[in-house]
Amino acid sequence: MSQRTTHSYDYHYLLYLLLVNFLFMFSGICDVPAQEMVSLQSTRAIELALQNNEAVKKAEKVVQRAKANLGVSQAVYLPQVGITSEYKRQKDGDFEDRDYLTRAQMSFLFAQFGEIPDGLDDAYEQVRKAEIEYQRVKKETVHAVRNLWHDITLTQEEITQRQAIEVELQKKLKGTQIKHEEKRIPFLSRLNTELELSEQQLSLNRLQRRLDVDTAELIRLTGLDPLTQVSLTQPLADDEIALEEAVELALINRLDLQDLQGDITRQERLVAETMWNRFPELSAEARYRDLHLLLEQHQQNNTWDAKALYDPAILNREGNLPSPFEINPRTQDGWELRFNINIPLYDGKKTENLRSLELAELERLQLEYIEKAKLIKVAVRRDYREVANAKERMEIEQKRVKIFEQQLRTIERVLDEVTVEIPGYRGLTINDAFQAQAQFTEAQRVSYQARRDYAKAKERLRETMAWIE
Repeated sequence: MSQRTTHSYDYHYLLYLLLVNFLFMFSGICDVPAQEMVSLQSTRAIELALQNNEAVKKAEKVVQRAKANLGVSQAVYLPQVGITSEYKRQKDGDFEDRDYLTRAQMSFLFAQFGEIPDGLDDAYEQVRKAEIEYQRVKKETVHAVRNLWHDITLTQEEITQRQAIEVELQKKLKGTQIKHEEKRIPFLSRLNTELELSEQQLSLNRLQRRLDVDTAELIRLTGLDPLTQVSLTQPLADDEIALEEAVELALINRLDLQDLQGDITRQERLVAETMWNRFPELSAEARYRDLHLLLEQHQQNNTWDAKALYDPAILNREGNLPSPFEINPRTQDGWELRFNINIPLYDGKKTENLRSLELAELERLQLEYIEKAKLIKVAVRRDYREVANAKERMEIEQKRVKIFEQQLRTIERVLDEVTVEIPGYRGLTINDAFQAQAQFTEAQRVSYQARRDYAKAKERLRETMAWIE
């Protein structure tokens, strides 16, 4: 092999290795999962939170469990079908007797009157309480999403505004450095500008960290992938609502009032059910062949069940038959009627006292409802006024920021340009500039906080109203 052929072989081999390495690098890059960008509207974020949040799902499972338990209690009201078998074998000396009987049983509870059984009443209450708790968790989730939405939106707005201020301060710092190098301003003026820029950068860093935490919490609530990047594309609409309408909505939407109303309705039924203690104790049975009509009273409740029972013999053999293969079905021929009544004449005022007990509890619940409604009206009025106070405070702080900013810029202009004379700004020193800078920075902080307080006050009013529309 010639030297030229050897070099050509080495060259092609080197190209092959480079191509293989490039393919490996490209495949490695493709395997890195890219972060998905999701644009969220407020309504979509709330829908996702109600679908994916674990607290909402757990409350929903509690409702399902309560309804399944109610189904167990209500199973007695559906047709019951079964088979009953009996077998008996007896031997006495040379005598051996075998007897077996199999009957089909079909029963149906077609009427019930009297008190609602305790087990069924408890099952109804569990469903009602679970559904109220489910609604409460859903409302809390919606308010949590809305609060996060407020926080993230205001943080993004503050970041945008402070970034614009940072750009202006960087320009100002460059001019200050040039003036200081030309010995037109003292070194402290330059330090003052650097301090102002550092304060803005510190605030920006804090806001970025806060935005990261709030966004992660929003992703958790909505059930999105933790690596998802979220962009909020729709601000929350302002709530324009009159005070009277707010009070009315609160009385309609508040779950504690709905719970009390359910307790009152149940207690009214319990008061009415005390009359069944004076009802005679009844039991009756009517039978025609294998069909029975039964009227039975529960032992624990004043409840009477009327049901039909049909139990024909489907396999039967009596003992002492001539042939072991001979079958003589035992049927219930003819008809039978049985009736029993027990009329209570005096029960030691048990029914009267029981009615007084249930009636007192009903009146207590009604008073509690009235008290709760009054407290809600006061709470709505208080939170409604707090929103107005927070709005006025926000507007005042925004004006204050403008005033302190104008004052700071005027002081800087006077100190930078000696020839400029402004009435009321004579004899200024660098300490005045430092003080004005501190006042402006504090005014910015208070103004942004006032905006957050206003948003929280509006959402607190919605929570008091239990309004998630």
